[in-house]
Amino acid sequence: MSSTRAHILAVEDNSETQLLLKHLLKSSFDVVVVSGVDDALDAADENDFDIFLLDINLSGQRTGTDLLHLLRQREELADVPAIALTAYAMPGDREDFLEAGFDQYVSKPFTRADLTSAIETSLEQTQGTQSA
Repeated sequence: MSSTRAHILAVEDNSETQLLLKHLLKSSFDVVVVSGVDDALDAADENDFDIFLLDINLSGQRTGTDLLHLLRQREELADVPAIALTAYAMPGDREDFLEAGFDQYVSKPFTRADLTSAIETSLEQTQGTQSA
């Protein structure tokens, strides 16, 4: 990986989880945390992100999966890896999220190691496809 820190857009509507994400990731990554779909779309317009970390159950009408599809419709964001962050942890849920277009899946509650591993794996896969 290059020496520059990966720039992460984290979308999470729970304020405690927002603080946790910032705390767990700030030493290794540059993190922007927003609480909803519209804020995420605005942030994606204004910044270049290396990865998306998307909560699935967002307050409001739209889900993290809806947001992923909106981001993927933008040509410049179509290849940015996305990680589903969710309390859904039933058998089959992981596969459902991967089928929906997510690159990785992290279930809540999560640890720093869970997040970092998913982020680094996604970034490595992206770099592998870019250099191939």
